[in-house]
Amino acid sequence: MRRWILARSSVFAALRGPKPRYFSAAVNDIERVSIRNGSSGLVTIDLHNTAKVSSGDPLLIYLPPYSTAFTDKPAQLPGFIQRQPTAVINYRWKGFSPFLDEDLPASASHESSEEDDEPTHLSWPAPIHDTAKAYNWIVENLSPSTHTRRDIYIYGSYLGASLATSLALTETLPHESMGVRGCVAYNGIYNWTRFLPDHPTNKPPESCPIDVLEGLLAQPVETQFQELRQHAEELFERAENLFDPFASPCLFFHTPDLLVPPSFNSSGITALELLLLKLTGLSEDYMPKPWRPVKSPRKSRLVFPPESSTLEIPETLLLHSTPPPLPSSILRRAQRRKKDLRHIFRTHAKELADLMRISIDAIELEEGFEWDENIYSRSDEANRRVRVHDVGPNPRGFDLGAKGEELAATWLMDHIRNAKSN
Repeated sequence: MRRWILARSSVFAALRGPKPRYFSAAVNDIERVSIRNGSSGLVTIDLHNTAKVSSGDPLLIYLPPYSTAFTDKPAQLPGFIQRQPTAVINYRWKGFSPFLDEDLPASASHESSEEDDEPTHLSWPAPIHDTAKAYNWIVENLSPSTHTRRDIYIYGSYLGASLATSLALTETLPHESMGVRGCVAYNGIYNWTRFLPDHPTNKPPESCPIDVLEGLLAQPVETQFQELRQHAEELFERAENLFDPFASPCLFFHTPDLLVPPSFNSSGITALELLLLKLTGLSEDYMPKPWRPVKSPRKSRLVFPPESSTLEIPETLLLHSTPPPLPSSILRRAQRRKKDLRHIFRTHAKELADLMRISIDAIELEEGFEWDENIYSRSDEANRRVRVHDVGPNPRGFDLGAKGEELAATWLMDHIRNAKSN
């Protein structure tokens, strides 16, 4: 088995570390590369269709819907990229994977070598460190042999969608000879803090009749969405990790509008404060100041990309599935409000898209738009760069579905053709 030494530090400035070594081996005509990621073991990359193409051809990076690092079987590529040169990053992230049992196999839970006998770390932020290290290897080793450019497009779904959008937002550098040019993401969770009980979206609007609210919240959402919500604690271990913008990319654009709670299921109000409220029967405003709960901070806009950065908002296609239909009685009332209060994949896609469009208009194009989360109509350029599409009912498993495959394939081919013509 061959061994090489890299000579380039990590692309993510905040995650730069020692130059990694890597190992390469062919598995069923797919080249698997294993990279040493410090003391946390190995991260693997599966290279599909890369040996027979020009080094200047566009490259796809695929981040699977859950961690595929716990099996030796390469991840199945989605149909629309199966013929494309593709690098699959097998990030490690315990807590949600059909391949991950309660007791990890020895090969996954503990990787050792003569030089490093430290156990692997599989919790957050392991997946973002794995992604950063793998991306660093890809740029270093798959760059064009000449001075030509090579475009990278990223696709991720479910857990991989959060990682894909974070990678795209922090690595879209148009002037680099090899870098991210666009991103497709499907059914991602782009703001994990929405799952916390104190988040404003989990508090009933004053103007919403209680029967309408109860009817909306009682309706089923996609099975995969429920599973991700139920596994949030296993995936992140600490509630504070939900506030990491690499996990919740919406937080690149605005501050959190809630305080970090002590746990996933508890409110920011302590048990003593709750007891005092119950005993006195008073509202929070009447509590003595030493015991008065600190009010949640107001959400405020952040300048992203930073003014000193050469980053740009990437060309992005955010795909989401259609949630289960509402009963007619609830639907009529919801339509009168012109808003579906359910917390669903569509909610996340629209929130992230609007924040990215605001950034394009207010920062890049300097159109002078005021930050307003309720405005969804932006400039033609912003709407062209960041698109949102409903792909229909969620198929079984984690597949993109026929409509989603068609939309993603068309978007990708259009961007590849446009890049060649420029």
